[in-house]
Amino acid sequence: MPSAINNSSSTHEPQNDDPDSTTYRQDLHPIADDPFEQHDVVVVGAGPSGLFCALKMAQKGIDVLVIESGSAISESPRAIAYMPIVLNEFEKVGIFDDLVELGHQNNDGIQFRTPHNKGDELLTTVKLNLVPKSFKRYPFIGINTGQDRLAHLILKHAQRLPNFHVKFSHTFAGVQQDDNGVRITAVTSRGEKYFAAKYLIGADGAGSSVRRSQCIPFRGFTWNDFRFMAVNIEYDFASHGYSTGVMVVDEEDWAVIARIDKEGLWRVAFGVRCSIPEKELLAQLPEKLERLMPGPRPLNYKIVAANPYWAHQRVAEKLTSGRVVLTGDAAHSNNPIGGLGLTTGLLDATALGNCMIRILTKNEPDPAALLERYSTVRKKAFVEYTNTASIENKLRLHCQDDEFKTKRAAFIKNITDDPEATINMAKAMNEVMDDDFEE
Repeated sequence: MPSAINNSSSTHEPQNDDPDSTTYRQDLHPIADDPFEQHDVVVVGAGPSGLFCALKMAQKGIDVLVIESGSAISESPRAIAYMPIVLNEFEKVGIFDDLVELGHQNNDGIQFRTPHNKGDELLTTVKLNLVPKSFKRYPFIGINTGQDRLAHLILKHAQRLPNFHVKFSHTFAGVQQDDNGVRITAVTSRGEKYFAAKYLIGADGAGSSVRRSQCIPFRGFTWNDFRFMAVNIEYDFASHGYSTGVMVVDEEDWAVIARIDKEGLWRVAFGVRCSIPEKELLAQLPEKLERLMPGPRPLNYKIVAANPYWAHQRVAEKLTSGRVVLTGDAAHSNNPIGGLGLTTGLLDATALGNCMIRILTKNEPDPAALLERYSTVRKKAFVEYTNTASIENKLRLHCQDDEFKTKRAAFIKNITDDPEATINMAKAMNEVMDDDFEE
């Protein structure tokens, strides 16, 4: 907020306690001729995808600024599972060991079960632990931890680098570009700030302001049968035979239940009918959990956080607009069942980071063509794998039409009877997703 004006004076000099502010003369003209703070790349959005892309670039000497509208990394319950195809990329940038220490290792796979009120029957267990290309096997099939903890971990590593910068409470407001670079406006509580860079990366989520600034349509649909509720809960699911990840199959009381950390915090994510008013969602939570959760009654649990949200299946018409490039949820959005959204976003960030390294440090002969290839390949990966697989994952849990009943039965039988089934599933993911545009 502006400081109070002293009516006894005809001039007013703004306070200058903001370390990022420009020093002003009394006539309010900036001393500096160029108000634009210079960087090689500006990334909008301090989620895991944006921070991971920034870390990759900064490790190769690229000067990177991340701006984020929030005052800190978002703590909202979101993604929690990181598969081998992503862990492989974490090893390359040196955050894998810290993530292993921070998170909970999934050693027992993903169970498919019925809810408590339908007998809590174990239907089958899936294990996916192949790493692309080398097909190296980790001693676990994945690591679980909250998306916010991953973002904090990446940020901690990035802040060790002198050419990495982050500014919170800076809201992207607009961009202009020409053949030489981009000029960006951000809004803060102390006024507008200006940045110049060679490229702008939009990693600012499904409601991306960067994408909207380029008038890029976000094609697809929003689910209108259920909206999602993500609940962080303290409860000992493991003592009732639940693996680290559980898919609960039911027409109404379907859910995903997964352990988040070593301390015993779990995520219960489920669907609620769109006809239920948002103000009533929390009031109906105990009844929903009573139908879902295993164990003797009365249940003894503690809800730590709860977050309702809408799920989408959408993709940007293109991921590049000149020197403006989209990644993560800014480029595509899908429902969270199966953990493919952030997986795809982190692989986007891997590919885009490597593209920028080639362009800015290795004299890539045709940068525009490389970024166009990034747009084509990463959009194809979403459309042909992530979008299709995540839709099937959701419908597999609850859809009751004859086609999906048949598909569900065949899936469960295949996983149960064929030892190679999970290997084939992992290979299918790797073949489509593993194109990281190596440096």
